[in-house]
Amino acid sequence: MNDDYLNSKSETTRSPKNKLRARCPSCSAWVPLRDAVEVWDLVECPECNTQLEVVDLRPPTLDYAGGVQGDEDWDEEEEEWH
Repeated sequence: MNDDYLNSKSETTRSPKNKLRARCPSCSAWVPLRDAVEVWDLVECPECNTQLEVVDLRPPTLDYAGGVQGDEDWDEEEEEWH
């Protein structure tokens, strides 16, 4: 194997034990994911304890759980009733 191949493999979403993982958007720590993970599953960052949800599987991507968008939708609906 050449060095380019090894370097590109070092930043993959699989840990040395071949477990699926993704980066925490809050602290950039690796968050382990179970093998049967699905989009919208909730996970917690082991470093900062932030509640996260899986938003994509290719590549595994995490975002903050219960985003602000839901709150904005509620405010818009509330304003329509006034």
